[in-house]
Amino acid sequence: MNYLKIVPLILLLIGSSTATKLIAQEKKPNVLFIAVDDLNDWAGYMGNNQTITPHMDALASQGTFFKSAHCQYAVCGPSRASVMSGMYYHSLGFGMEGSIQREDEEVVNAVKEKGSSLIYQYFADYGYKTMAAGKLLHHHVPEETVDVSHGRGSWDFNLDENGKKKRLNWFGSKGLLDWGPIHKPENEMSDYKAAEWAVDQLSQEHNKPFFLMTGFMRPHTPLYIQQKYLDMYPLDKIELPPYKADDYDDIPKAAEEVWNSYPDVPWAIKNNQWRKMLQAYMACITFTDTQVGKILDALEKSPYRDNTIVVLWSDHGFHMGEKSRFQKHTAWDRSTKVPLIIKDPRSSSINGIAKPVESNVQLIDLYPTLLELCGLPENKQVEGQSLVPLIKNPSLKWEHPAYTFRRGKYATVKYGSYRFTEYFDGSQELYNQENDPNEWNNLVHSSDEKYKAIIEDMKGLLQKPHAVLGYEQSK
Repeated sequence: MNYLKIVPLILLLIGSSTATKLIAQEKKPNVLFIAVDDLNDWAGYMGNNQTITPHMDALASQGTFFKSAHCQYAVCGPSRASVMSGMYYHSLGFGMEGSIQREDEEVVNAVKEKGSSLIYQYFADYGYKTMAAGKLLHHHVPEETVDVSHGRGSWDFNLDENGKKKRLNWFGSKGLLDWGPIHKPENEMSDYKAAEWAVDQLSQEHNKPFFLMTGFMRPHTPLYIQQKYLDMYPLDKIELPPYKADDYDDIPKAAEEVWNSYPDVPWAIKNNQWRKMLQAYMACITFTDTQVGKILDALEKSPYRDNTIVVLWSDHGFHMGEKSRFQKHTAWDRSTKVPLIIKDPRSSSINGIAKPVESNVQLIDLYPTLLELCGLPENKQVEGQSLVPLIKNPSLKWEHPAYTFRRGKYATVKYGSYRFTEYFDGSQELYNQENDPNEWNNLVHSSDEKYKAIIEDMKGLLQKPHAVLGYEQSK
């Protein structure tokens, strides 16, 4: 049947405005954009057999998940600025000479100065309705930059009778790290409210395609969560990550420059807290997975089910005892590696068969990927690579490195199975994660000549114009 001939009939039967809405929605897919704070790769679909994440697992099984996705800055604000801009943090003018953005408006303005737009603003320019709840940039997104806003999330602390923050287990610093049960109803948690808001948006009628963003705070510290989630992880059943007491014997002193004042594994062992910390972290992940599940279920029951691309990502990883740390910030895989799932219902497997991608990819690749999937014009300012070729062919050979920077501290690159890091003082680390996934054997000290050649090649990757710029300017 000739579609053009039936349009007038549609207009007569259902009204011109409704018909325009239906046609607009048919032309462009919606985007459901889910960010999870401080989530490492412990979700079940990534191979962790302890963490209970049925909803993320199901999403991964229906789409494409990237087994080696990496953030461009292992800290919340800078990482999110890169994701939303599709650019390296230093390219925005931050991260050099000790500077770092503090407010979300600074990111919006920096992107404008580059003649570009944040991803959701770019979608808005091409007719999308943008909606946001929770932590998306470092706090939320500036209210005036989205159509509908639920506002930023909160940390959900334990409070004493005077309304002051109450510590449970860790008293050694002013940081947010602590763990244990929270004495607050689940429906009063910031993430619960953000999920309910997103569910409500999916139940409403939208007259144009939408870009719906929801950012969850957990499992960011403090690791406070309801007892029912903690009970899902009996302490005597928790398996500890691998630990090597002399791991630091072959790492440079400069690596310590990004360590914070949080406890290390010897402290956790001595005080019998390691399993309790893991219990709280995994319980927070399961709580967040539950919220993600509510949104995905609402999408499945909505009229937008077959025309909504779903993206789930985290801003950076988090050490939970690996390499004796409990923190982010480092140049090691535990800090840079993040979950990344992209489900396009128009092309995903109908058999629920997961399509993992082994290649190293970057979070800044999300921006150009979504533009291509949604049929929007290319933004020539973005520095990432569209992942659509990998979505179409997960085994495709991918030659692009993945970079992570830390202002004034290090530049690190993941290429193939190797991770190479150069610190501010010129000291280095090289690991082959194919046979050393824990990064215990620093090959910089190897006498094998082949590693000297590999080091030179990896140093060459750090000399790429867009990479060396950030490293040199951050010194």
